[in-house]
Amino acid sequence: MTRDELKERVCAAIDARGPELIRFGEDIFAHPELGYKEFRTADKVEERFVNMGISFQKGIAITGLKGRLTGKRSAVSLGIMGELDSVLCPEHPQADPTTGAAHSCGHNGMLTAMLGAGMGLQDAGAMEYLGGDVVLIAMPAEEYVEIEYRNGLRKQGKIQFLGGKQQWLVEAPSMTWTWFR
Repeated sequence: MTRDELKERVCAAIDARGPELIRFGEDIFAHPELGYKEFRTADKVEERFVNMGISFQKGIAITGLKGRLTGKRSAVSLGIMGELDSVLCPEHPQADPTTGAAHSCGHNGMLTAMLGAGMGLQDAGAMEYLGGDVVLIAMPAEEYVEIEYRNGLRKQGKIQFLGGKQQWLVEAPSMTWTWFR
């Protein structure tokens, strides 16, 4: 199979999941959660990982998850990241009336794209052609909001860093990072 043929298969598989992915993204949009509080959103991602039958780890940096699609060889890993949280934007028309949270940041779309890429690779059988793994990363607490709340988590010893990416690096040391030139 050529690379272009494989790309076509993956794109067709993503398109076939289109209605499901749109429902997922709209659901996340309708239920925005702020950083380190994305429990419902994390549960929705976990449901998808379970339905996909992939191995995953949860509870990274409180609400984060990572799932692994295994390639023909696991020589390298490529991460595809989606972010779980929303922003504080109480004037947004779809803001949560209690918290003021809204997905005016687009993270609902980013998270949906991460899942769509994973589903497309899996459904198309693409992983059997790849010499590495694809790690689907659901990252918490990207937006820098509710600093007092986060400082409280730090004082309780639940986090070291206010940002989810920094906390992730402390809690997920098995994920190695390679910089390409």
